Amino acid sequence: MQDEGVSGEESSGLPAARRRFGQNFLTDLGAIGRIVAALAPLPLENVLEIGPGRGALTEALLAAVPKISAVEIDRDLAAHLRARYAEDRLQLIESDVLDLSFRALARSSPLVIVGNLPYNISKPVAMKLVVERRAVSRAVLMFQREVALRLTSAPGSRDYGPLTVLAGRAYRIERVFDLAPGAFHPRPQVTSTVTRWTPREDEALPDALVEPLKDVLAAAFARRRQTLQKNLRAALSADAAALLLEEAGLDGTLRAEAVPPEGFVALARAWPI
Repeated sequence: MQDEGVSGEESSGLPAARRRFGQNFLTDLGAIGRIVAALAPLPLENVLEIGPGRGALTEALLAAVPKISAVEIDRDLAAHLRARYAEDRLQLIESDVLDLSFRALARSSPLVIVGNLPYNISKPVAMKLVVERRAVSRAVLMFQREVALRLTSAPGSRDYGPLTVLAGRAYRIERVFDLAPGAFHPRPQVTSTVTRWTPREDEALPDALVEPLKDVLAAAFARRRQTLQKNLRAALSADAAALLLEEAGLDGTLRAEAVPPEGFVALARAWPI
């Protein structure tokens, strides 16, 4: 990662990457084109870019649609973007995306979301997409490959866990392509993966099920090497765990990583609130 001091880029008018924001600017034009193609934004859609940075992806988006919104936490980058684009083309929101209400932005129409996410907020953003999924039409987002694997893994995999289940019940998530560190400046230490998110039908994750499902997953995966029964006993009681497993029709001798998403949904429906 680049330090926060003055760099050659900063002295030439380009804001420097800031370590505390986890910034790695995408510079590969081919990859930028593939991201826009994967998103396929239409002229009248409500497009939101998360973390526009210096505007490389922003430029490509504005070549495809007449206007977009973007949320940027870095004041120097925000100033750079305001100087570069007219307000009627780029509605810039200077804020932390985790503090932003997707629902408020989607009052006119659902959001089409795109972004190269800073690695340090990628999992919270994924959870935000789950919680505010009613406001989202679709998304194309870049994550550290390790996180992308967690989002798309199958039961029995070492990457399978709470994030897999929650995000997977809310969206169909597919890996589109990987990007090597050389596609960014400064170069990250890891490979990145572009993912596409398509909302599932409402019945896959009813609103009333989100919090119980979070609780179930936290309890079930508390100690990955322990059985489901032992983890549920620790969270509840022996009797309550036995009753819960019976109601859900699950084998308590399984480890959580072997339970399919439907099993956790069954537990959440019977979870004592």
